[in-house]
Amino acid sequence: MEENNFKKSLENNIDKAIYNKDFSNISQNIKESLDTFIDKKLNPVSSKKPIKNPKICKQNSPEKLKAHTYKRVSFGLLTTAAFGTISLIGAFSLEDLMYMVLFGISGLYLLKKSKFLERISHNFERFKKELGPNTFIHIKDLASAVGQNEDKTIKDLLYMINKGYFKQGRIVEDDSLFILDIPTFDLYKESKMGLAPSKAIYRDDDKSYNNAQMDKIKERAKKIITASKASIGSIDLCISRIENRAFLEKVIEVKKSIQNITNIIKRYPEKAYILNKFIEYFLPTTVKLIEAYTEYEMMGSDDKEILSSLKEIDETLVIINAAFEKICLELLEDRNMDIKADIDTMKLLFKQEGYMGEDFNKED
Repeated sequence: MEENNFKKSLENNIDKAIYNKDFSNISQNIKESLDTFIDKKLNPVSSKKPIKNPKICKQNSPEKLKAHTYKRVSFGLLTTAAFGTISLIGAFSLEDLMYMVLFGISGLYLLKKSKFLERISHNFERFKKELGPNTFIHIKDLASAVGQNEDKTIKDLLYMINKGYFKQGRIVEDDSLFILDIPTFDLYKESKMGLAPSKAIYRDDDKSYNNAQMDKIKERAKKIITASKASIGSIDLCISRIENRAFLEKVIEVKKSIQNITNIIKRYPEKAYILNKFIEYFLPTTVKLIEAYTEYEMMGSDDKEILSSLKEIDETLVIINAAFEKICLELLEDRNMDIKADIDTMKLLFKQEGYMGEDFNKED
């Protein structure tokens, strides 16, 4: 319902602008719509840097607040125990003493717990910083970063994994290597077993694509490819008529961006499900604006409204092309992550086998 309202609103605005020859608000509306589409539709499903992907790693320390709470409560209990004991000197009963001891023990326990959680929170942030864009790291490097021994670092990592700090974390190589995500772990297993690494395409564990789902995805991809070809055909017709060379170059760039998006969908049809709004709203809008420019230009009029409209459409096309190029990058982002995981894993295995450049240099 929301998308239908959006489509109707966008179409009405474009039609109204063409009819009134007033495109003054169109460029901003389209920019805001495209920005929202990219941020909300593409970014959540495109893999970010692993450490910044909430599906892989918590973005903030979940128990930092709990540590502060424990500390405050512990100070309260210890203060109560101390002042209570002093005030009862010479006039306290065994029961009073037991209460003070209980307060003291509880306070010490919570203080110890708060210090542990503070250390975990601090180490978690430091571990993330050490990992950076990488999907694996040696335990000794993490231990060095936080100034503690490897055994304690392993215990911290196990705690974080169990608590969901690192949602896909694994410790391998006899507790010497930490692997951040499932794709890298799969590559690692395959390589250790002597298998040829397969393509590691990240997707949620709960998304199992059966044949029916794949048919739907392929059908949607086919729809996008067909619509893109039709739009490119309309744009080609306009290209043959456009006289303004600068605007013509912008149109050609937009056409290339549309072709690039189409080629990505041909190669990776599973990405089609996030491009509904692109194919239903933004692509037709782009074609309509280019056609409007062509018609206004053919009039050869010096009318201020027409000249203003030509300028507004020209500026809007720059915004559209920048957004389309960004869509291409976002669609390929998770593919880049797969390649990065492949490279990282191969580097790891080469280093373990002594084939890295630094090892050869040592022998020299």
